Amino acid sequence: MPRVRLFVSALYWLLVAWAPVCQSWRLFPAIRFRGGGFRMTSGNGGGASSSWTKSAASITKILKELDFLNTKIDGSVIVVGHDNLGKDTLLSDLYDKEGGLTWMKPTPVPLAIVQVASESDVAVAVPILVRLQKDFGIPFRIRSGGHHYNGYSSVEMGIVLDIGTNLNKITLCHNNNGSEEEPLAWIEPGVNGGDIWKQLIQKHKLAAIMGGCPAVNQGGFLLGGGFSYWSRLYGLGCDRMVAARVVLANGTIVTANATNSHCDLFWALRGAGSAGPIGGVVTSFQIRLFPTQDEQVYGMGKIPSVEEAAHYLTNIGTRTNLPGNAGITLFLFPKQFYGDEWLSVYNWYDNGIPQLQTGMTLLNATFRDALLHPDTARGFGMEIQSGTEHSKMGLMEGRLWQVWNGFLMPEQCNTQTWTKLLTIMREMRDACEGYVTIEVLLWGGAISDVSPSETAFFWRRGIYNICVNLGVPAHVENAEIIFERHRAYLSRAWPKVNKYLQGAYYNYPVQGRKEGNSDVYFGGNVAKLRKIKKQYDPDNVFYHPQSIV
Repeated sequence: MPRVRLFVSALYWLLVAWAPVCQSWRLFPAIRFRGGGFRMTSGNGGGASSSWTKSAASITKILKELDFLNTKIDGSVIVVGHDNLGKDTLLSDLYDKEGGLTWMKPTPVPLAIVQVASESDVAVAVPILVRLQKDFGIPFRIRSGGHHYNGYSSVEMGIVLDIGTNLNKITLCHNNNGSEEEPLAWIEPGVNGGDIWKQLIQKHKLAAIMGGCPAVNQGGFLLGGGFSYWSRLYGLGCDRMVAARVVLANGTIVTANATNSHCDLFWALRGAGSAGPIGGVVTSFQIRLFPTQDEQVYGMGKIPSVEEAAHYLTNIGTRTNLPGNAGITLFLFPKQFYGDEWLSVYNWYDNGIPQLQTGMTLLNATFRDALLHPDTARGFGMEIQSGTEHSKMGLMEGRLWQVWNGFLMPEQCNTQTWTKLLTIMREMRDACEGYVTIEVLLWGGAISDVSPSETAFFWRRGIYNICVNLGVPAHVENAEIIFERHRAYLSRAWPKVNKYLQGAYYNYPVQGRKEGNSDVYFGGNVAKLRKIKKQYDPDNVFYHPQSIV
């Protein structure tokens, strides 16, 4: 037996050493190899196995399957899990169209990336990836934009199905059920905010709900709910979804909507579609657009104390007549930026909303001013962006990242509760050496007009979403040690905040929550989601650590 193991080991390392040469031998003629030999490590989980077989025979079979896949699609298969790549680094031309990973933690390096060019490519690729997972335990993940805070768009030494790089078209619908004021459009998962700005807003004075950062693609954004600065006026992104094209595990392509035989799947896609994904790979969304102007007015103001911030948030949160075109986000940045002052960013459309300015010292800057004169905004330590410009300001560096979040319900929106919450969160910020930002986002409006059972997104009554964001820049000395120390502290401290809150927003995933704890994201809709998951994915082939199971 020792000699047999020695022979197998020698054969394995021979294949590892000569993997780049295999292409010239025509063993795997279609695959593009990047770099040197394979760097074999265990996976991060997926499907039936958290790691996969590493024998020379299994590697050969996997490469043959990937080579076969590449001959059947118009896109390409790129093998990237090689020795010359850093442990937590991805090739920039494959994984970061914006030129720098700014939001999420360092991303696991996959074995291969399948870059599809069409919906039919997805239908060919999915059954092969499912088979590789079942036969070898090699996990796969779906990536539309790679903006996931916890890095679930990739998987260590697994396979990434990249539906964002090439599936990025917007097609306006004609002669459909959309009204003249709110026409319909098919939007592919790789479309981002910049695309919507250029192709819809500037050309047609029409818009779709999109993320606040232009690098966020529509795929994961819409499937997780889709909160936007427009949401108080027009609802969540998932609320404006009319239909979806979905590739199931066996490669079948279906159209799901509210009235056909896949109505349950459509219901699940609207707010929980990225929880796995729950039933298949969405290749396009039919979205109800809305009219808009090409500008949104932003202002910024300072609130000097916890007490004044508590009164301000209570005043805004309890107003029954606050227009849907008004929104605020309250920040408490690391102390070196503003000390103990709270910064309120407020926005409106069409008409000014002077009541948002009550209780603040206004700063002489608007969003438009910031774009025309970036130095004005640089002092805010914020990322200033439009659909066509993207300037990284201060805080948004490649970093280890974790977020804790929850919803404040109307019955808790009072000055006493806010004073307690803001005091506790300021203490959390101060304990973390400048690596924590507190964020309070105003929800409500059109979001609350939809019943919690109408879509998979449950937390409709939330007035505010409260976030504690921990971010340690990757270049800081001992970054991982610092991050883990603060992460452990915040995990212990968060229950003091969370006891006043309910639920969490799925697109701001709380790292460390595992499968089976889906109620925090989906509340009373979990049971129905589990039934739909079992119907469309009984073998749990669409999987990541916070999937519906």
